[in-house]
Amino acid sequence: MSSFSRTTAAPTRTADTEIATASSSFVEALASLLPPTAAAVRLDRGSHGFPRTASAFDAHRRHVPQLLAERQMAARWIVQHFPGLDPYLAHELDLATGRLTAAAEDEPAAIAA
Repeated sequence: MSSFSRTTAAPTRTADTEIATASSSFVEALASLLPPTAAAVRLDRGSHGFPRTASAFDAHRRHVPQLLAERQMAARWIVQHFPGLDPYLAHELDLATGRLTAAAEDEPAAIAA
């Protein structure tokens, strides 16, 4: 489950496995294309050739509404920046720290509203 280290930063999730850290320029560019309340972006699992999508969450782990095109764009950016990602695992990018983590298996994938 998520645990918050501070109330103003993105959540820190101890059950996740850190894969890499994104450059600050990449994170800033991606964040500029997302809603201003977004604190983390979850790259959903791929399935049977369908394009991956990404869902944005605020600092309190609430879903931030986005258009499908925005979710697909964020997913493409993350996949292109980290080409070795396993397409069948969910990943999360913390926009405050740039940490990319593999999401815990017991946590359900985020579903856009």
